Amino acid sequence: MVRASGDSSLCVSRRLRQVLSFATYAGLVPPPAVFRPLGISALTMARNEEDWIETSVRSILDMVDEVVLADHGSDDDTPEIVRKLAQRYPDKIRLVSLGDIDFSSAINKMLRRTRYRWVLRWHADFVAQTSGPSSVRRLVRLVRSLDRGRYFCISLSGFALDGDLEHQFPDRRDLPEPFLYTYSPWLSYAIRERWESLHVPWFYEKASVVEGYYFHMRTVKSLRRMLQRLYWSFWYEARNKGSSISLQEFVEQHAMREWGGATVEEAARNHILVEFARCVPFSPEICGDYPAILKPAIAHPPFRLVFRDGKLVDRVEFGPYRPLSPTGEIK
Repeated sequence: MVRASGDSSLCVSRRLRQVLSFATYAGLVPPPAVFRPLGISALTMARNEEDWIETSVRSILDMVDEVVLADHGSDDDTPEIVRKLAQRYPDKIRLVSLGDIDFSSAINKMLRRTRYRWVLRWHADFVAQTSGPSSVRRLVRLVRSLDRGRYFCISLSGFALDGDLEHQFPDRRDLPEPFLYTYSPWLSYAIRERWESLHVPWFYEKASVVEGYYFHMRTVKSLRRMLQRLYWSFWYEARNKGSSISLQEFVEQHAMREWGGATVEEAARNHILVEFARCVPFSPEICGDYPAILKPAIAHPPFRLVFRDGKLVDRVEFGPYRPLSPTGEIK
C-alpha cells in the first residue's frame, strides 16, 4: 500500500500534491500517456560496483520491461560485467555509453533514454526480493494499479547489510528515497550537498511504501571499494570546484593520513575494523528471508567479518560472488 508520511507538515504538503496531481484532468498538464507507453524501465548507473552489479541487475530482470544500464568511469571489472550482461540479455538490457561527463549529466542522459512510463532508479548494489510479501512483483502490481492519468513519485527503503551478508548496522534500514516515478520531460537530477537529488514537478503526487522490497549491499564490498565509498562525495565536491584529481588519487591523499598504515590497503583495513565494530547479526525476524539470488552466497560468501570474544578482529575477502547461472551452477 502507498502511504503518506506521518509528519504533519509533510502530510499537508503531500495532500496538496495529491490535489494538484489531478491537474492532468483539468488539461493543465499533459497526461503521462502523451510521453510514454505503459511499462517499467529500470535505470542503473554503476561506478566500481563489480562486487554486486551482476546480482543486482539479474534480480530485477523478470520484474521490469527493460533495464537501461551504464558504467560511469569505473576502473575495476564493472565495464566488462555490464557489457557481458547486455550481450546475454539483449532483449531486456540496453547499454548506454556515457563518456566523460559529470554525474548529473550522466544520470539525466540515462533518464531520457528510458522508454517506459514508470522509471525505477535501481542502484547497482541493490538486490531485489523476488518472492514473499515484499517481492518486487507486488510493487510492480501496485504501480500498475495506480491512476494512469496522473503522475506519482514513490519513495522506497530497503534492508541494508554491512560488512558481510550476516551482519547489519543497528539501523538496519535505508532512509526512504524517491526511486520509483512516472516519467515526464520535467523530471531531472541535480547535485545537492554532494548527493544526487531528484527535482519533482508540482503536479506529482508523492508517497512512500514501508515494505522493504530490496536488500542493500550497503558496505558488503571490497577494501578498495569501501574507501572509495567513504571519500566519493568529498572527491565529487572537489571536482565540482574545479579540481582534476582522480578518485584513486583523492583516496591515496586522504586514507593513510586519516586511518594510518603504510599502504592504502592497510588504511582500508584500519578503517573497516572501526566501521564494522558496531555491527549486529542479521535479523530475519525484522528483515525477512534473504532474496533467493543471494542464498547461495551464504555458503560461498565474498566477505566475512571475524569476531573474537565479541570484538571484531578481521574481515576476510574470498573473492567476488557471482549469482547462479540458469543451469544452477555458480558462475
